[in-house]
Amino acid sequence: MLRSLKSDRLLERVEQKLSRFLPHSTLCVGLSGGLDSIVLLHLLAALRQRRPFMLRAIHVHHGLSAHADEWAQFAVDRAASLGVACHIERVSLAPFLKQGIEGAAREARYEVFARQACDVLLLAQHRDDQAETVLLNLLRGSGLRGLAAMPEYRCLNEQVGILRPLLDISRAELAKYAAEQGLAWVEDESNLDSRYDRNFLRNEIFPALRTVWPSANATLARVAEHAAEADELLQELATADFALCVKEGVFDLSVDLSLLRLRNVLRFWLTQQGLQLDARAFEELIRIALFAAIDAQPALVWRDRAIRRYRQGLYITAARQAVFTDVPMSWQSEMRLASGVLAWREAAVGIDINRLQQGRLELRNRMGGESLRLRADGPRRSLKQLYQEAAVPPWLRLNTPLVYLDGALAAVPGLGIDAAFRAGDGQQAFAPHWLSG
Repeated sequence: MLRSLKSDRLLERVEQKLSRFLPHSTLCVGLSGGLDSIVLLHLLAALRQRRPFMLRAIHVHHGLSAHADEWAQFAVDRAASLGVACHIERVSLAPFLKQGIEGAAREARYEVFARQACDVLLLAQHRDDQAETVLLNLLRGSGLRGLAAMPEYRCLNEQVGILRPLLDISRAELAKYAAEQGLAWVEDESNLDSRYDRNFLRNEIFPALRTVWPSANATLARVAEHAAEADELLQELATADFALCVKEGVFDLSVDLSLLRLRNVLRFWLTQQGLQLDARAFEELIRIALFAAIDAQPALVWRDRAIRRYRQGLYITAARQAVFTDVPMSWQSEMRLASGVLAWREAAVGIDINRLQQGRLELRNRMGGESLRLRADGPRRSLKQLYQEAAVPPWLRLNTPLVYLDGALAAVPGLGIDAAFRAGDGQQAFAPHWLSG
């Protein structure tokens, strides 16, 4: 490969980005066959001559173009010419079409990337792509994380990380490198279709911007860097506040935080729980958390889950009430149900293991009027009284199974064991703990 001073500098920049993953890593490059990925593949093949690592390529065949088969074959042939194996993965967009064609293609592509047997997957997005993403997310009303756009590196899952080593390099630099090296690539005709949001920005807006602000792409890329730093700082603050506010999954609203810090750590808590509220729903959550009457029990239902306030706590629960059948079942240390897990743990106060294994065990919903005698010398008391004294939120009372043994109420997770069913001295005893799904 003939190299110039400029191409050597480009190679050195890519090598620097890869330095922490070398040597002896397995790298996989996402190879569309376009200019950007062809240049990245060429750089990696050159780098492999002086640094030891395994290199292969993956081409995702979306089937959207009449030329898709030609592009796939081009990618395989081009990779082979550099001594790199390229695998073609055909995908269906049908499961993702609710997100539109662009979103569906991206989801299908990343699903393929997540399955790759490699240490790092390398993608060829460059500085111009980053600028487009910043502006696109700005127009969508994104927050700091959206303005941070694409990170240079992130973990895709526990096995694979994604690295974008060209993110601070302009497309013009890549084009010069390709011309200098005599590289060929494919052109996706859909890139000219300005009906797609990103293409509209690329084809119509950015050329106009650069007539007034020639460095618009570089400036927007810097915005992404600043936003990423600010977002990281907010995440550090949220992590510290999370430790103060969240105990056993319950968000404590009594912790004294400013409104801005409360909003920040609430978003963090929701993300940890896999909940992504839109702006309107989040503002409703703030109203529920801060401004609903103190004796109210408000709830925000979001898809199949609910965020509920009880006293000074926020709880995340299933949106619908759990249903337990009274069909007898055999005892197991972990009894998995559609609405959660009933885990039996060895305890000083519990039910004899032999009685559990030999008796007729049933889980039932609360119907009203049930009672427990928690001490042999104590009174029988209603579950309503016991729940109120234990400050158990109303929805947990409805969604916690009552444990019946041989037709009688033996235990209620979170409240205790009926005295008539307590194990005697010397007996191995277990108590139930309910973990709602």
